[in-house]
Amino acid sequence: MRVAIYGAGRRGEYVARNIKECKNAKVEVFQFIDNNPAYLNKQKFGIPIVELGGGVKNFDRNECVIVASELFTAQEMAVSLLNKGYHNAYIIPEEVFDGELPILNKDGSLMKYIRHMRCYKPCLPYLEYHVSDYCNLKCKGCGHFSNIVTNEKFPSIVEFRSSLNGLSKKFSNVKTIRLMGGEPFLNLDLDLFIYEARRAFPYSDVRIVTNGLILPKISKNIIKAIRECGAVVDISQYPPTREFIENIVCFAYDNHLKIQIGAEIEEFFAALKQNTDTMENAEKVFSDCISKTCYFLRDKRLYPCPVARLLYENKDFLKLDISRNDVINNSFDLIDGREDGWEVLRKLFYPNEFCKYCTEKKEFAWCISRGEVKREDWMVNNNEM
Repeated sequence: MRVAIYGAGRRGEYVARNIKECKNAKVEVFQFIDNNPAYLNKQKFGIPIVELGGGVKNFDRNECVIVASELFTAQEMAVSLLNKGYHNAYIIPEEVFDGELPILNKDGSLMKYIRHMRCYKPCLPYLEYHVSDYCNLKCKGCGHFSNIVTNEKFPSIVEFRSSLNGLSKKFSNVKTIRLMGGEPFLNLDLDLFIYEARRAFPYSDVRIVTNGLILPKISKNIIKAIRECGAVVDISQYPPTREFIENIVCFAYDNHLKIQIGAEIEEFFAALKQNTDTMENAEKVFSDCISKTCYFLRDKRLYPCPVARLLYENKDFLKLDISRNDVINNSFDLIDGREDGWEVLRKLFYPNEFCKYCTEKKEFAWCISRGEVKREDWMVNNNEM
């Protein structure tokens, strides 16, 4: 077997050295792949280093790629191979590098724990879910549109359970799950959602994102769920939160809750544009977007970001022409969808149709919505850009 090692850094060197030092190796390294400019047109161990998509040749049946990097970088590298049409790739588990385990067995073939990427379900890096759309703090221009929600209606725990079950069939884990909104502690059944998140993904970092104002009033059931599931309370430090921060922190300490307090929030921003006729500049918008990895779960579908769903739900208020098909075509059905986790990740790495609604952000001082909420709070005047 002839292999190309994707990654010419320390881990790639480890793989190449292991193979070269094996006297009866049935594996030959014929090139490294690495897009780091510092490596291009150079060699390691006499093996040339080429750029993906440039010097990489089409592989035949006896050739493959071994991806040599840490988990999430390895996943991105594997997806980049899929995007270039290369499907025959193997991923080396983290434990191999941590324990300096051998790459080849006594027969000179790849160890069985170095498996084809299709033998793995990838890990989703991040997930957001609204346990409440309604919020007690009406921030002007709320990025999740919670300040225009007037109905204290909460999602179904049955729907949430079904969504997570569908997600678990595509992904081995979700690194971080953020239960948010709106204000999550307004949902008196929040404990059920915390337990479901932990049941579906036992190794996930589960977080409850809150403004903290009603944290000292939460029920014993919710406190118990947070502690038992090892969840973290993420406190967004808005000006009203800072006024009560002593009570908030003391309550968390007294009840043995893990908390993380963000930096003080002084600014919000608008980022929606008036003209949405074309996908022009979508690549740049996507590249600069701070929400491009804020994958969003709603109604048994996975969205590339909250905007892809929330713009549709608020299209009348925002005066946007968005159809149900636009939403379906830019999201993933977790129950009946045929895409596996790798295909989902591959598509998430590209701009989607909803990127055309966004532009360079325009910052403004944080404040509470007073009186009538205006569409203009979210819009950037194209003439000013």
